[in-house]
Amino acid sequence: MSDFFTELEEDIREERIFTLWQKYGNLVIGMALAIVLGTAGYTLWKYIKHQNQIKGHISFSKSVDLLTQGKKEEALKAFQDLAKGGGGYGKLAQLYEASLLPNPEELYAKISKENARDPALSNLPKILMAGRSSNTYTGMSSLEALSAPNNAWAPLSLELLALADLSKGDEVKAAEQYIRALKEPYLTSNEQIRVGMMLSQIDVPSSLLESLTKGEK
Repeated sequence: MSDFFTELEEDIREERIFTLWQKYGNLVIGMALAIVLGTAGYTLWKYIKHQNQIKGHISFSKSVDLLTQGKKEEALKAFQDLAKGGGGYGKLAQLYEASLLPNPEELYAKISKENARDPALSNLPKILMAGRSSNTYTGMSSLEALSAPNNAWAPLSLELLALADLSKGDEVKAAEQYIRALKEPYLTSNEQIRVGMMLSQIDVPSSLLESLTKGEK
């Protein structure tokens, strides 16, 4: 009798499984396929991304090699092609491209606009544009905001502003900019040495330098 009930229980269980499979079988198969395809797709995406990174690195290295070899026109074309691909290497290529252009202002403005959400990359073109300009007054207004205290770009911005002041013959104002730079927390050791050397070359009375120093505290 116990064997009979055991067999009956097994039949009922099998019937329930069959009924459930009829009802949800397609859903189970669909979920399984989704998991498999999702995993395969993610793996393929990682592979393609890795290959693109390798390709970008190779292209960028070749472009830099052309530049170091003095082949500026070929390097410019290579950087322009790489910039079209976007990505990290594409952004770097834009900066190199701008450095090779006789009038890079438009490209620098484009880089700043396209990377508005990235403080580093949106502000760097402003620094580069002001730094390479033959007219030291050009682009200086954009550095005023970057020279605000506790800004990572403040030391370099203040250096450029000081150079502009020196070009105008305003050594006192230049000394003020250099002293402000020396007090910035983001000042690097190289910047500190450079600013100190420039400040030592300015013909400003020591008494005036002392008053400027006290005024900046």
